[in-house]
Amino acid sequence: MLNHALGPVLLLSAVACRPMKDVPSRAPMLLHSLRLWFALCPIISFAQVTVKGRVVDEATKEPLAFVHVVPAGSQQGVTSDIDGRFVLQLPQRPTTLRFSYVGYSPMEVEVAGEGPVLVAMRQNTVQLKAVEILPTENPAHRIIDRCRQGRKVNDGMNHRSYRYTSYSKTIFTIEPDTNVVVDTTLVADTTRVAEVDSSELEMRAFLDAQYLFLMESATAKSFIPPAAEKEEVLAMRVSGLKDPSFLALAAQTKTFSIYDPQIGISEKNYLGPLAPESTRKYLFLIEDTLYSGADSVFVISYRPRRRTNFPGLKGLLYINTNGYAVQNVTAEAAQRDESVGIRFQQLHEQVNGKAWFPVQLNAFIYMYGVSLNGHTPFGVTRTYLKNIEVDADVRRKEVRGPELVVDRLSMRQDEDFWQALRTDTLDAKALRTYQFMDSIGAVADLDRKMKWLSALMTGRLPIGPVDLLLNELLHYNGYEGLRLGAGLATNDRISRHVSLGGYTAYGFKDETWKYGGFLRVRPWYGRDIALKLLYENDVVESGGVAFEGPRPLLTNESTRWIYVNRMDHNERVGGQFTFRLGSDLKLWVGAERELRVNRMGYRHAEARSDGITVLRDHFTTGGFTFGARYAFRERLARLPDQEIALGTKWPILSVSAFRSVKDLFGGDTEVWRVNLAVDKVFRLRLVGDLSVRLMGGVADPDAPYSHLFALRGTNGSAARARRELLIAADNTFQTMVANEFLADRYAALHLKHSFGTLLAKGRHFKPRPGLVYNAAVGALSRPEDHRGYAYSGLKATFLEAGVVVDGILQTLGVGLYYRHGAYALPAPKDNLVAKLTASFAF
Repeated sequence: MLNHALGPVLLLSAVACRPMKDVPSRAPMLLHSLRLWFALCPIISFAQVTVKGRVVDEATKEPLAFVHVVPAGSQQGVTSDIDGRFVLQLPQRPTTLRFSYVGYSPMEVEVAGEGPVLVAMRQNTVQLKAVEILPTENPAHRIIDRCRQGRKVNDGMNHRSYRYTSYSKTIFTIEPDTNVVVDTTLVADTTRVAEVDSSELEMRAFLDAQYLFLMESATAKSFIPPAAEKEEVLAMRVSGLKDPSFLALAAQTKTFSIYDPQIGISEKNYLGPLAPESTRKYLFLIEDTLYSGADSVFVISYRPRRRTNFPGLKGLLYINTNGYAVQNVTAEAAQRDESVGIRFQQLHEQVNGKAWFPVQLNAFIYMYGVSLNGHTPFGVTRTYLKNIEVDADVRRKEVRGPELVVDRLSMRQDEDFWQALRTDTLDAKALRTYQFMDSIGAVADLDRKMKWLSALMTGRLPIGPVDLLLNELLHYNGYEGLRLGAGLATNDRISRHVSLGGYTAYGFKDETWKYGGFLRVRPWYGRDIALKLLYENDVVESGGVAFEGPRPLLTNESTRWIYVNRMDHNERVGGQFTFRLGSDLKLWVGAERELRVNRMGYRHAEARSDGITVLRDHFTTGGFTFGARYAFRERLARLPDQEIALGTKWPILSVSAFRSVKDLFGGDTEVWRVNLAVDKVFRLRLVGDLSVRLMGGVADPDAPYSHLFALRGTNGSAARARRELLIAADNTFQTMVANEFLADRYAALHLKHSFGTLLAKGRHFKPRPGLVYNAAVGALSRPEDHRGYAYSGLKATFLEAGVVVDGILQTLGVGLYYRHGAYALPAPKDNLVAKLTASFAF
């Protein structure tokens, strides 16, 4: 109102400052201006009446985003933001506001007072039967097509450089039970209290006072298309923890773009509603038309059509006629996941008249697989993007290095820092959560427990100052049989830069003890750079191939070890230096001395100059090792204590090489070999996932069996003289007997296409059919040098095909494979192999 009072004064002052000679000529203008000013004052005054409010769900009290708020009798209005808030300019009070939202009953509310308005909307209890509309009859398709055509202009997240800072707040609580109300009426009524479980009352009282979990984070992000980005965690606070860096990955604001053809949610890929030809799979319906200034906003619902079977989403698209850009989005999986459900909301705005860009993000997480006192925990993450710069001049060095950077010291900020970022001050419930959980965390030492859990996920179980090495506990292979062992290594409680470890194990089939030790030095704590010295007296696969890099405890490929029955005893001592060159390339460079001894009757024939042939079963090599893993545009997170690879959508190249030099480190054998592998999973829209592995290698043709290539056959461990219960292993040859072929140069192709649940899907029965095809070529130059082992040289192309159905019974399925081509067996029935399949990854 101050502007209204100052207006006439400023106008008079402006005229008074003019030269006197101008006054007579401007008097009529002054009089006219004053009359106009005072005539407009009432209108201007009323035009400045501002109504603020919030819209929530009547039952859950959760804010409702994108509710249309319009004065009765008008078409112009506003929509509520992510937090359910709205601000509306009205000509006068009292007035009536109309609220409408898809899935909720419309309502009208009279606004008379000057305070904020709280509106509770009720969900519709009756759902109208879905009506399928042919594409040629559906007016929504034209809008969807125009929106899709403008994605490169309007999709600011993928096609424009930008910077922003963010503030995020995450809470977890329990879904309320509307049958239990903790109030004075209930407490006074002893009969009703007796009908309610006391633990239920205690839980409700607890949840009325605080949340189960609260986390706040602030980040700064820069991006250069198509994929160069870096996000730095500026601050983080987690209830119950002094050091929140254990949860630093959760601070990322990386989210999907609704324009993406495939949208990844919780490690699953869904067909995007704006993907090419999406109108063939999705049913789009215009639910409402809103008006915002000169533009219209079409509210279009989408969900998979009936009689279609594909991983789809459902939700609402708010498409603005200003460029036909997506203004608001809601999205969730069309078919509910039995374990976790996630629902998203995105609010977009046109930043500085340029591209549309998300400014508010919501994620609702429902943990259906967890029950607390009979209730489902759920969480809400609200993210606000601030200081957004679209088409920013982002320098390449600004996005170089890891995608996510976390520094433990910089994460600790004072209350003034947080208050400047928060949209609202923390309410009493949030403050109580920090106070209560921080006290519990101090008593229970939650920081140490989180560190314990973090180590456990890397295959280590902390026990005081040492870690139990879980990967040394239990193994099984065809040579050792059951192998039991134990391994220990010092942890950060002794030194952050040096770790000393060792292991011992016993094989019940070969009846031999194995042991080894190592010393690892990390000069730069928390970085992927290390020097390792090692000694081992163990066994190693003869003719096997292994690559450096991440090694999960159990994968779909691990079952191949059941059929590995040719091993050499080895004694190895060496050193290895590991480091990264950028985010894409990781290298392992080392030197070693190794003695290999074969105890299974194998002899390598070596022709001497005097015409004498020497048969040897032990070989000493001294040489150099090299390993590389190249993952183009791999996402890397640099945390305070480690660097974590977050994966890439591009093929991953792995290389392993060895070269020994005679007389180096006392070696008596000179050999070399190089192996490589390329891995890629293609996510094919509406078709499924195609997994591809291409392997190949070249070795010294004069090398003994142990340094050549035994192709990976998993059709039993003998010539199938007896029938066995067979288990399939990915990236192996299912109809090839173990050790059937030997090569000094080879190439192998492994293909597996999984249709997922596209072909068949029920509520609980969700089989995943797929196709498998494997092929190999190779050669063996000197088969006469290898005595005592049964094998064949690979002289033609080995071919096999198969059909699998995974997930018939939880993780178990079946596969049927057929051997064909040059190596097909005479009897057709002998080419057919049936196996169990197992799906797991740890």
